[in-house]
Amino acid sequence: MKNRNLILSILFSCSCLVACNTDKAEVEGNWDGCMVGMFTADSTASFPWNGEQGILAFEALIQHQVGSVLFYPTWEDSFPTKECQLIAKTGAIPHITWELFWPKTTYNTASVDSNGYSAMNEVLAGKHDAYIRKFARDAKAYDGKVMIRFLHEFNGNWYMWGGRKNGAEKGGPAKVVAVWKYVVDIFRAEGAYNVKWVWCPHGPSPDRSEEKWNDIRNYWPGSDYVDWFGLDAYNWYPKDPWGGTRPYDSFKSCFRALYDSCAVLGPQPMMIAEFASGEFTFDSLNKATWIEEAFTQLKNDYPRIKIFTWFNIKKELDWRVNSSPEAYSAFLNAMKDPYYIGNQPKAKK
Repeated sequence: MKNRNLILSILFSCSCLVACNTDKAEVEGNWDGCMVGMFTADSTASFPWNGEQGILAFEALIQHQVGSVLFYPTWEDSFPTKECQLIAKTGAIPHITWELFWPKTTYNTASVDSNGYSAMNEVLAGKHDAYIRKFARDAKAYDGKVMIRFLHEFNGNWYMWGGRKNGAEKGGPAKVVAVWKYVVDIFRAEGAYNVKWVWCPHGPSPDRSEEKWNDIRNYWPGSDYVDWFGLDAYNWYPKDPWGGTRPYDSFKSCFRALYDSCAVLGPQPMMIAEFASGEFTFDSLNKATWIEEAFTQLKNDYPRIKIFTWFNIKKELDWRVNSSPEAYSAFLNAMKDPYYIGNQPKAKK
């Protein structure tokens, strides 16, 4: 009997140890270093337009594997199973920024009135339940991990789903929270637990309201509804393409306060979901020095950031890593640091 009890005790201890290690391995972002993510729309290095070849072309450009691939479906799109499968084939994690608009009929300045953005009200009224449930069921059927960044940059003044355009001090953040929870609850009701939710405020910007109502704490849906923090910010200096002057923003001024504000909200890992700098000169600084400083600080001062995504596109400004030979050289040199890892990182035990 004693031997039998001893064997049972050993088996129980082993099963607990396996369970504990399994649980820990499943913690989001539980790896050493920071994963290289990608969003790119530049010639052959474009995804999803060029499919798997777009990913491989970007990896060849930066001479580094990527571990996460970002792209932007809208609510006109079904769940992008094919694109997620292509990403997973390379060993990377799909990262969807799911934009709440219908580009064939509405844009970022349409359908907003005194009641806010019509789509936000329609979601809460259940008008889009069938679409959301189908998207969730297809996400579940995909089966692999997929990150969904929803209602991103909600604290900026620009998107229709942001607090500014949905009531501002008269309940704007509360409406954003309500829509977030409504959608997440549907996914969970459908069993789509392979979806990891990325809650993503924006850092300093002249286009961000600084009133107390717009504090990111007012948008926080609670830790039960968030798997990752996303952080977005850019250095626009010296001016934007619309003629406005812009202040110089170092990497620190882009992210330090935002990182600290998120850190106190919950224990979730963080990612930089979008960032970049245009070409500039500021005293002895330029885009190359900005890149060097960014990746040095990211390694040394932001331990909870486990993924970064450089916004590699010539759009408002030339955000690309290869916008100049100097910037490109600085980026390639930064990627030589083993702190920046590619796909399939091994979870810490």
